[in-house]
Amino acid sequence: MRLSFTPTTEPYEIRERLGRLLAPGSLLDDRLERRIARLGDRFVSYAASYPLPLWAPGLEITPEMRGMTEALFPLAEPRALFEKVLRRGCRFAPLLSGTYLESSASWLDLLQRLSPQLPCADPTPSLRRLACDDAARTAFLFALMLPQHFGGGFDRYPRQLSWISMWMKGSRRADGIRVLDAACGSGEGTYQVAQLLVEAGMGKGSAVHGSTLEPIELFAGAHMYFPHASEREREYRNRAGSLLGPGANAPALEFYLDRVDAPPQREPYDLVLCNGLLGGPLLHDPAELASAFAGLSARLAPGGLLLAADRFHAGWRQRVPEEYLIALMRAHGLTPVEVPEGIAGKKG
Repeated sequence: MRLSFTPTTEPYEIRERLGRLLAPGSLLDDRLERRIARLGDRFVSYAASYPLPLWAPGLEITPEMRGMTEALFPLAEPRALFEKVLRRGCRFAPLLSGTYLESSASWLDLLQRLSPQLPCADPTPSLRRLACDDAARTAFLFALMLPQHFGGGFDRYPRQLSWISMWMKGSRRADGIRVLDAACGSGEGTYQVAQLLVEAGMGKGSAVHGSTLEPIELFAGAHMYFPHASEREREYRNRAGSLLGPGANAPALEFYLDRVDAPPQREPYDLVLCNGLLGGPLLHDPAELASAFAGLSARLAPGGLLLAADRFHAGWRQRVPEEYLIALMRAHGLTPVEVPEGIAGKKG
């Protein structure tokens, strides 16, 4: 699926573009209704035989609750229907394997993690609502793919940003520079780099792109759009929205779908960022890491820089030592550069 967006927060444009990703209207048919009804019968049987309090928001889940619920009402049963509804509602194949649908230990844990999107212990009202209401389905999908603690947010790498700011001021070029925020997530870092270019007087003539392999992340970043989290959306737009306004002297901004290990889709970049990915829980297999460094190196122009840091995923240094990542940089034509946060390499 080839997908790219220039950023906008205009409501009509957002609605039109969202139609490229998500199917509108009701998805409920007789077959799906029968499956939901059967799941409802299973839940009634579970509730009648479960000797402990049923889940409600704020309930403290104990190992006994978790184990008994998984025995009587296995997560696999509601999970299958939630995934069916979500896949039917998407015009692309959503990457559900890394979400709470797959990682939760029990139905109780999923309820706890997705409250208030899932407001009651019985999954059937939520499933019918998601199947019938495209707005509710959109909010649920964004909540599932973009939970706050997955790394979204500004100012994650302040020392890296300070270093980039100094580098930009020492790299003034009349024709501007090209920057890629690879694996950009929901795009906060992309806009922060764009703001640094504006502050350095290099906005006009420069380009800043964000790329990710996940369409919902891509859409959220390009449109500062979080239908499941109004406060997060408001803060995001307050922070970065000025870059889209008239007279902002901002660089050309674009978000596009891409894998870091795929052949480049755009002209080479002078600076490539790849934060929160290399060597962490999402990418630590040796062969996959080598492919990622090859792809990132291929995106750099001669003399270009790759910067990578990771502070928010669980224990990247425990998975892959920094020395191993530096060795991979060398193996793919990058000379290590000392930076105050993360690692960096310069293409010869």
